[in-house]
Amino acid sequence: MIGYPELILLFIFLVIATPIYFLPSILACEKCNYKSVLLLNIFLGWTIIGWVVSLIWGLKTAKDPLKMYRLGTSDCCPKIEAELVKLQDLFNAGVITKDDYYDQTRKIIGS
Repeated sequence: MIGYPELILLFIFLVIATPIYFLPSILACEKCNYKSVLLLNIFLGWTIIGWVVSLIWGLKTAKDPLKMYRLGTSDCCPKIEAELVKLQDLFNAGVITKDDYYDQTRKIIGS
């Protein structure tokens, strides 16, 4: 039977281990492929290789300009947001390259 001290140790271990386990997902939360990193982290994060791969993938991916624009402004300009969504759709369809997508978003946002 598990006693009170063992339950406290188990709770402390879970409080410390859970953020470490989900560290790749936490680091990738503002990135373009957050859902993919999260799924890899959930299903293969228990293996050391899966956790390291999801950590590297979460760190290497560039931030999503549209998401960063929405987070950085209190009142998004509908015209700018529409242009960014249009660019994102073109990129997802394969019409423009990744470099073109980021160059155009920087021109639209102005940074």
